[in-house]
Amino acid sequence: MQLPYSDELEIQYLSRLFDNTSECYKFFWFQAIVTKILEGKNILTYEELINEMIADAWYMVTEYHLNLGPRDTLERVVHDIQKTGGMKSSEKKSVLIEYLNHCQEPEIKRQKRTLTRNVPYRLQAPFMHQLKGKGWNVSESELARKINQERRLIYYFNALNGMQTTVRKNREVKEY
Repeated sequence: MQLPYSDELEIQYLSRLFDNTSECYKFFWFQAIVTKILEGKNILTYEELINEMIADAWYMVTEYHLNLGPRDTLERVVHDIQKTGGMKSSEKKSVLIEYLNHCQEPEIKRQKRTLTRNVPYRLQAPFMHQLKGKGWNVSESELARKINQERRLIYYFNALNGMQTTVRKNREVKEY
């Protein structure tokens, strides 16, 4: 696929974002980021991105029983929310987001946190020239620090704070 050229972004790496995907997290994480950027948001929390991911996967999983991967936490959390929240497969996205914003179920909260363990960091791997191999095997804060030293990424990390961790979009992304 030939994408339009950009002086500010390394567009040639966009096509590699979805290399090595045995689970669907990356697709839904990227879609959530694009959705929020198109809404005009510059600072995004893990919570709002994960809630967006769950809402986007909802209908596919509940109505069509789509399998998102062999051990996919996103699929599992959708099923658990359907059981605990008692929502139908055709539930409006706004209702799902509202439920997720206020859900205090310990298992749902744990699964949401699991969804943030790798994808926010690994999605941008094709863009990262300095971070390779065992460089990934560090603490979350060290990983965010290393990523923030890279240039021309889609987003950067602001403050690490569990589900309230914030990322800020690269200003050139919206323009592109």
